[in-house]
Amino acid sequence: MNNSYSGTLALTIGTFDGIHLGHQSLLKTAREIAMEREITSAAYTYLLPPKRHFHGREPKLLLPPEKKISMLEQYVDKVIIGDFDEVKDLPPERFIETVLAEDLQVSAVVIGTDWRFGKGRTGSVQTLTEMADERYTVHPKQQLTKYGKSISSTWIRKELKEGNITLCRELLGKPPSIFGEIIRGDKIGTDIGFPTANLKIDERVLLPKAGSYATVVKLDSEDFGGVSYIGTRPTFEKNQTQFEVHIFDFDDDIYDQEIELKLMEFISPSKKFEKTKHLQRAIQDIVSKAKDILVNKVRNI
Repeated sequence: MNNSYSGTLALTIGTFDGIHLGHQSLLKTAREIAMEREITSAAYTYLLPPKRHFHGREPKLLLPPEKKISMLEQYVDKVIIGDFDEVKDLPPERFIETVLAEDLQVSAVVIGTDWRFGKGRTGSVQTLTEMADERYTVHPKQQLTKYGKSISSTWIRKELKEGNITLCRELLGKPPSIFGEIIRGDKIGTDIGFPTANLKIDERVLLPKAGSYATVVKLDSEDFGGVSYIGTRPTFEKNQTQFEVHIFDFDDDIYDQEIELKLMEFISPSKKFEKTKHLQRAIQDIVSKAKDILVNKVRNI
């Protein structure tokens, strides 16, 4: 198809933390425009949300930066990682001229209607449209809503901290995932009959509400059923927060491997038990509930 615009990219711009349904809508539109014009679809993002440049360690991330990039690559042909420190003080007009028009040579720009850019966040969809000058088209998209509320990473963070996994799954269009590296623990789980794999998690990532979760465990491209636990171990007077997972019917050595935990449903909060046998009974009940939840979701249930 003949493209009357000189650029070579159908570009969408955003933080894309979590890559929720609203983000997916932007990415899909960029891809559709690229296919129609026979050009390249692309996403422009930053490794960390711009807010972290001003507020230090907040907000916590829904995805480690490298996982966000690899997931974005599943939606578009190209991912462009911007340097926020280099562009944060650019006036909106200069950002358009130097970054979008000259450097990236955009043919189409897909953004949310609430998108703001440039120094002081003074640029808007209107600014982008007024400066197009027939070089590119602008495709603003309204935020997607659920239950009368705009879908956002901020909303998902709130629900994740409260353990509302079912709602998180609805907003993301997929289960929330925790990525980590398997490290050696103190073998308490093994000693009480429920061996667990301990995870080292990127400290920048938001952890869900403390407690137990029915979990699909992805390891080496294969899914297993399991129960993950986040929190301290009050029964054993352990105060350090950690993330561990018990994988059903699994005893392979997976130390130092990367693992993905897809949280399917919150089961119960953490609790202190006076006797180990009471803890064992509670864990068995949690495992049974998890298996009921995961029926037909993984092979080995």
